[in-house]
Amino acid sequence: MKKLVASVAIGFLLFISPGLKAQLKVGPEGIFVQPGTVFYTEGLTLVPAAEWGMNNLLITKQAQTVIWPKFNSIQRIYRFSRPTSFLGELALNYEDVELNGNEGKNLVLAYSKAPSNNYKDYTLVKESAANPDERYVGQLFTDKITLSDLTAVTLEIPSKEAYSDLIANNMITPNGDGVNDTWIVKNIHLYPNNELKIYDREGRIVFSMIGYDNTWGGTFNGNALPEDSYYYVLYFDSGKAKRSGFISIVRE
Repeated sequence: MKKLVASVAIGFLLFISPGLKAQLKVGPEGIFVQPGTVFYTEGLTLVPAAEWGMNNLLITKQAQTVIWPKFNSIQRIYRFSRPTSFLGELALNYEDVELNGNEGKNLVLAYSKAPSNNYKDYTLVKESAANPDERYVGQLFTDKITLSDLTAVTLEIPSKEAYSDLIANNMITPNGDGVNDTWIVKNIHLYPNNELKIYDREGRIVFSMIGYDNTWGGTFNGNALPEDSYYYVLYFDSGKAKRSGFISIVRE
């Protein structure tokens, strides 16, 4: 791992050298970046280990995120105008304001082979080298990868550990006094990829919402539900994990 970190660091030293010039090759098949050349664009550094084709290739930086079950990606995606094969060093710089809840020391690269905002389309590079002091995450790819979208995210935590910080209130008193008027699930904002369903005693759905945000006040189609106990199910990761329990509505 130390060797890898040093390798990425060398790439950055080459990049900041004022005398550095990109070594390009122009031929009948287009433009190629020569091996060992440091290519940089808006916080993304690539040092190809083999000729890298740049013909008709545009790289744009976008302030977007990809939603994983536990963590959202940083607020930055690099989008390639067409899928490109790459072999060599790749490093992504970020700003602290782009961390989006991630810790820099835990970041890994994540890339997809086609434009996508669905986390299932991304490959996590678990061996990525993260440097929170210099605010970058990088990797030396010794096997070719295909890039279309690129971002960074904290490694996913197993489901049992990931959802243990959710604390759901088991009672609401929606009387308009501003206290306990809505059903609160503490830390639900950490899991925006959720779906909530609430059932009455007969098994009928009285409320459902994708991306629950602590706003349900004990109503069904805008009408107040009677005092009773209701059963809820919170789904995560497209239904792969869930939390369930009971909510009591008390109106006195």
